[in-house]
Amino acid sequence: MMGVKEKKKPFTFFQQLAFPLRIFLLILVFSICTITALAQYFSASFGDYLTRHVRDMAMNQAKIIAANDSIISAVNGRDYARLAGIIERFQSDTDFDYVVIGDRDSVRLYHPNAEKIGYPMQFTKPGALEKGESYFISGEGSMGMAMRAKTPIFDHHGRVIGVVSLGYLVSKIDSWRLDFLLPMAGVFILLLVVLMLLSWFFAAHIRRQMLGMEPKQIARVVRQQEALFSSVYEGLIAVDPAGNITAINRSARKMLGLSSTGRQWSGTPIADVVKPADFFTEQIAEKRQDIIVNFNGLSVIANREPILSGEELLGAIISFRSKDEIATLNAQLTQIKQYVESLRTLRHEHLNWVSTLNGLLQMKEYDRVIAMVQGEAKTQQALIDSLREAFADRQVAGLLYGKVQRARELGLSMVIVPGSQLRQLPEGLDSTEFAAIVGNLLDNAFEASLHTSQENRVVELFLSDEGDDVVIEVADRGCGVPESLCEKIFEQGVSTRTDEPGEHGIGLYLIASYVGRCGGTITLEDNDPCGTLFSIFIPKVKKEQ
Repeated sequence: MMGVKEKKKPFTFFQQLAFPLRIFLLILVFSICTITALAQYFSASFGDYLTRHVRDMAMNQAKIIAANDSIISAVNGRDYARLAGIIERFQSDTDFDYVVIGDRDSVRLYHPNAEKIGYPMQFTKPGALEKGESYFISGEGSMGMAMRAKTPIFDHHGRVIGVVSLGYLVSKIDSWRLDFLLPMAGVFILLLVVLMLLSWFFAAHIRRQMLGMEPKQIARVVRQQEALFSSVYEGLIAVDPAGNITAINRSARKMLGLSSTGRQWSGTPIADVVKPADFFTEQIAEKRQDIIVNFNGLSVIANREPILSGEELLGAIISFRSKDEIATLNAQLTQIKQYVESLRTLRHEHLNWVSTLNGLLQMKEYDRVIAMVQGEAKTQQALIDSLREAFADRQVAGLLYGKVQRARELGLSMVIVPGSQLRQLPEGLDSTEFAAIVGNLLDNAFEASLHTSQENRVVELFLSDEGDDVVIEVADRGCGVPESLCEKIFEQGVSTRTDEPGEHGIGLYLIASYVGRCGGTITLEDNDPCGTLFSIFIPKVKKEQ
């Protein structure tokens, strides 16, 4: 038993074609139909015009012949030779094909074919001879298929004495029609070829604009992009070269405090949504990475990637994440790092101290042991007490305690200048960020001091919040900063160290970011007699921009 064949859905083959090819075929079919309809319209219009023109021309010529006095006289006298001569003169100056003249009884007095003279005329209505009417007929006559105008001949007393039949052969009329239609057909064919080329170029343009993808593929890519934007935890905003939003994800709206959906913000100037908007609008063709900026009062770390199509700039996409989250992670890492360094320092100190105690005990120098223990305890306690008294922030005090121990381990001397104090952190900086500024300055000073003579291995720190600014000064007696780097030492990736490329150049960049955010300033000077002096001035209260 034969199975029933599955019917194919209509237009299945057409739907399987590439979208640009479908566009081309649709435009081509539309063009052909339009041109065909125009050709039919012009052809029919010209045919009607030509018919009316021939009828009017034939009737006018027939009436002119019928009104000619010589014709009237020859018809009255039934002068066949004279009629022939007159008609030949008329025909030499006109384009009609033939003339037949009949008498009152519609008997031919003149005919182009002399053999038909004396026979009755065809298609002569009684009204032409009885009522003096003129009319127009088409049909097969003695001369073939023709269009004829028939009009009566009146004598000088107004009586009908005959009839004139003037005709145009259909073959001549058709040749006139072809003379008009052939050039018009050529124009239409040329127009069709031009439309085909334009359709092909248009289809190719669509294909390039669609990157060779089908509409379904484009729709899938758009949906994937929307899903990708929504799933990314970081804030994402895409802008065009004019600074208008083209896309914004949920995380960005949440961080910026925008309640409406992403589609409602599309086309909105970024300056109406984010303040300040410089990061989105200025030099967007330039790639930027890990820049600390402020969006709507929120401190973020932002990246910018330009969107290019060949050499054409289509816009840029900006990703950003709240700096508070980075700061939390940074605080945890900083605390762990400081804890590890402190443990390592204390371990070394403890091993040295225990070794000394062990030696003294072996030598039975008990008094020396007691004195050593009491002296070390007093020294450490004095340092702790001084730090607690001068620095109210315990994280900063703990950092300085660890740095003093670290300096001792490295064979350096870290001096906290008398009069240093910190009762209140500047506005806009938390304990972790302030400790990062001081810690990075001290680390750089330690590094510079390791490469100098023993008598110059001194690092000095002055920290004060007297007055309107918090002042941080760190001086070392190292090799100093090369003059070529003074202008760009605070840029990301720039460092005086060359032993491990790519591993340095972050500390001073972060310091500059923190200080710049609070409206502070940094100066770099030569220290006397050698080395470098870093001075930082941070307003206690951030000035209004």
